Amino acid sequence: MKNIHLIYFSPSLSTRKIIRKIGKEMGATVREHDVTMGFPDTLNIESHDLVIFGIPVYAGRVPQLAVNAFEKIKGDKTPAVLVCVYGNRNYDDALLELKDISEANGFVPIAAGAFIARHSIFSDVAVGRPDKEDKQEIQKFAQECFRLYQSYDKNKQYSLPDVKGNYPYREPTQGGYVPTGDDRCDDCGTCVSQCPTSAIPRSNPKVTNMDLCIRCARCITLCPEHSRAFRGELYETVKAKFAPLMAARKEPEVYMCKI
Repeated sequence: MKNIHLIYFSPSLSTRKIIRKIGKEMGATVREHDVTMGFPDTLNIESHDLVIFGIPVYAGRVPQLAVNAFEKIKGDKTPAVLVCVYGNRNYDDALLELKDISEANGFVPIAAGAFIARHSIFSDVAVGRPDKEDKQEIQKFAQECFRLYQSYDKNKQYSLPDVKGNYPYREPTQGGYVPTGDDRCDDCGTCVSQCPTSAIPRSNPKVTNMDLCIRCARCITLCPEHSRAFRGELYETVKAKFAPLMAARKEPEVYMCKI
């Protein structure tokens, strides 16, 4: 029995949404592996299966927590589809980095795509993405990926067209702001238990450890009281400059092997 493995790091759930749509369009048995909160085990995937790797882009790179998890997942010339999701700025080196990671772990990339979702930090950017047009492109991408997978032969050589990006990869950067809670916080502990880096103390869940926080916005997405958000003078200053610069619509970009 052939399986499609959806393997994704998706703190704010946007990447998961897109990865699931790709899997659904393929109409085969799907197994999900959400590595957002870590991946303690190892996983070996045989060559007759298909893997779809999905990550959000953080400052033009693959999130380090995703790198750590993906290193525990091994293929045997297993075909892979690579997906990065970004907030309408740029995906920079992330897709190339994901390609390099997958190849180093025994996978053969047969397709790759960069898709747009609402920006997780500056939520006024790319509002409503993925929209109707994006979903149509995702559907077409999924169907073409499945066609490639059906004709895949591990004994043949496959070459993905040059994926945008540079090596050495760009240095990762982070802004000097983190999400915090306000007076709506009822101390439920959801953000504490769901933070991938344990950056929110149970003793005071309104605050965030700036040294541990990766600005993934998972706490904002999952907070049932809508208490958590990025705040502060520095954040508002950067937001005012960032949003207008990123207003022009970016379109999905895809790369497909020729078989």
